[in-house]
Amino acid sequence: MTCPDYLSQGLERAFRRILRERARHMPLINDDLRVEAVGFRPWQGHSLGVMVTPWFMGLMLIPREGDDWSKLRLGEKCIHAFPSGAYEFTVAEDDGIGRYQVCTLFSPMARFADQATAVATAKAVLRGLVGEQGATASAGSRAVEESLPLEERPLSRRDLLRGRFLRRTRRGSG
Repeated sequence: MTCPDYLSQGLERAFRRILRERARHMPLINDDLRVEAVGFRPWQGHSLGVMVTPWFMGLMLIPREGDDWSKLRLGEKCIHAFPSGAYEFTVAEDDGIGRYQVCTLFSPMARFADQATAVATAKAVLRGLVGEQGATASAGSRAVEESLPLEERPLSRRDLLRGRFLRRTRRGSG
């Protein structure tokens, strides 16, 4: 089992517990969705991925083993730079996870009809966030990008914040 697999399984266990113990009776739960850790990978000394749950979807940064995030205050805002732009994360903590940082993408999750759509959206977010081309494409590469099908085009920060990847996912899933 690889480190990202081990991390993903631990995160899924922790968020399933949160669902059972604290979130199950909240009115914003989408019963068509389940907890799933998507695309966790090393990123600038941390682990980065998207957590999909029945109540929210968020980018998560998890400290690597040996990192000490105890000096970060709960609720503190931290800005992290990615190829597509800078994003604000909030410091949070859970007994099953420890301290982590999250950038909420969606909450509540009512707009997602099923798990496949939510996971496809999470993958599109990650591709757009850390894609090799980033948000600063040259005019030549922009022309190439525009010739690609929507679901294969890099996601700009503007597209991410405006939710345009949802339309991409829906069109690309048919």
